[in-house]
Amino acid sequence: MEQALMTLSQYHGAPAVTILLSTHRTHPDNKQDPIQLKKLTTEAETRLYELYDKREVWPVLDKIKAAEAEINHDYNLESLAIFANTDGVQVFKLPIATTDRVVIGDRFEIRPLLKAWQQQEHYYILTIAKQKIRLLEAYNDTLIREINNADFPLANQYFTTDPMKLQQDAIVDDLLKEYFNVADKKFKPYYHENPLPVILLGDTKSIAYYQEQMDIKNIVIATAPGSYDDTTAHEILKVTFPLIQQHMADKQQGDLNDIEAAQSKQKVLNDLGDIYRAAEAGAAETLYLEKNYFFQGAIDNGTIAESGKPGAEDVSLVVIDTVLSKGGKVVFMDENTLNAYQGIALVTRY
Repeated sequence: MEQALMTLSQYHGAPAVTILLSTHRTHPDNKQDPIQLKKLTTEAETRLYELYDKREVWPVLDKIKAAEAEINHDYNLESLAIFANTDGVQVFKLPIATTDRVVIGDRFEIRPLLKAWQQQEHYYILTIAKQKIRLLEAYNDTLIREINNADFPLANQYFTTDPMKLQQDAIVDDLLKEYFNVADKKFKPYYHENPLPVILLGDTKSIAYYQEQMDIKNIVIATAPGSYDDTTAHEILKVTFPLIQQHMADKQQGDLNDIEAAQSKQKVLNDLGDIYRAAEAGAAETLYLEKNYFFQGAIDNGTIAESGKPGAEDVSLVVIDTVLSKGGKVVFMDENTLNAYQGIALVTRY
């Protein structure tokens, strides 16, 4: 997703079409998703013909309709994003809520994708035990899936029944570590495909041994004691949801501390025009903005002017694109956390 995000953020050309749809995970609610998507596609078609020559519209519409026909709504998450231009189309199912809308211009509306990419409420759960290891994927207090295939749940095949060996702690521990090592090797492809933070559940000793065997370090954000071999996913999420909430609260407080520290060094800007010019100059280190931040206006020779005209561009999107294209980072914060900065703050490199 990171590479796709960078490619989409750097694209500048018309027509760039973004279709965002709020979707449903379960039947029968997801039956309405293709109907609503069809309405949005029709809206995009109407607006495209109003804005562009038909020869520019046809290639984009063909790609959107082909992608629409291939989407399997049985596996929807919270939202769906379609990005299309004359060169191609990309479709993403995202674990974050969105508002149904069509955005047409010379840039893609990448904020939902950016939010999903940095969203740490989306995480893996590994239940670690001496007899069985389970792998689940969750978003906040909602189960996305529990892996049930040749990889997981993983039964322990690394044990001995020899009474003499069972009395030797070193042998028993080595077998357990080998089992955990195999489990970690099986987990790594899932992480590489979608690198999410990890919560480990299990007894203290098993968790410690498992972490020793992990090839990828610093991805565990929380642990909790207990036995979860046969615990329902619903009950497991009752344990992990408070942990992920605390993790996100700590992370957000850390971000606020970073802004405050930078401000003491006079390295914080909160005027959107100043932020844009700093980003253009390559001075943007990290842009922090509230999730609902929106500034309707226009940019002329580096100057941002607010506009109340219908259909005016959200120039904060241009600012985000510029920060990313110059190697900076963008972090979304909860509503009202940046009140002291009018909803947006840039920490500069110097």
